[in-house]
Amino acid sequence: MFRETIHHAAGVTEGAASERAATMLLTTAVRRGYAVEFTPAGGALITWTRHLFGRTEGSVIRAERSIGLEPEMPVGNLSATTRIDLDLIAGDRHAHYAEKGGRRVVAGLTWEIPAFATARLRARSLVVEEEDRLRLSLTARLGLLAQLHRTRTTSPEGWRRPSAADPYGSAGLNRPGGRAGMLRNSGSAATCACGGLSGWGGDREEARQLTLAHRRTVVAAFITEHLARVAAPGA
Repeated sequence: MFRETIHHAAGVTEGAASERAATMLLTTAVRRGYAVEFTPAGGALITWTRHLFGRTEGSVIRAERSIGLEPEMPVGNLSATTRIDLDLIAGDRHAHYAEKGGRRVVAGLTWEIPAFATARLRARSLVVEEEDRLRLSLTARLGLLAQLHRTRTTSPEGWRRPSAADPYGSAGLNRPGGRAGMLRNSGSAATCACGGLSGWGGDREEARQLTLAHRRTVVAAFITEHLARVAAPGA
């Protein structure tokens, strides 16, 4: 279950959404070209802009809209061992609950997750049982995506005194405030833990926009590839 927060023209509406309803919201959002972001807790934020006619003829008002989905049970930190267990379940359509020594375990064709680890997966709502087989919950999949795509931007270098070999070393000789002879570098690097982003922004805000675009592209591809079929009528 997700806590659903909708920001609309009349204000804010809060409610609950099942996993299936959340999945349908995400697939519909991507199909309509809305921006979708994942959250570390295993949730998502959908945002879009509506263009409304203003009071005067020909005027248009931009109205920001959003739907936030946050899990009732946040994913929390996913250790390397937990990520391995989740990858095993996601990659084996035969994953199921089995009993060993009177305790429940997760088992696949050639592997088994110990009882104590199985209990943790269940308690954190990371797995869902459907028709005698197991799959990852939507929160687990979004949480994994968030951990795989941790982005960062670097602090701009700021004011610096150029070296003798710097071709622009004579620039700014008359700057006030003790900055005479100094140059300013406001650039910021944008990177992602996945290795798929290595960009440079003219300032930190530009770099943040690069990381935001990367995360949105990643989650849109994930929704299109892995969730669209699940959300389809009759699936």
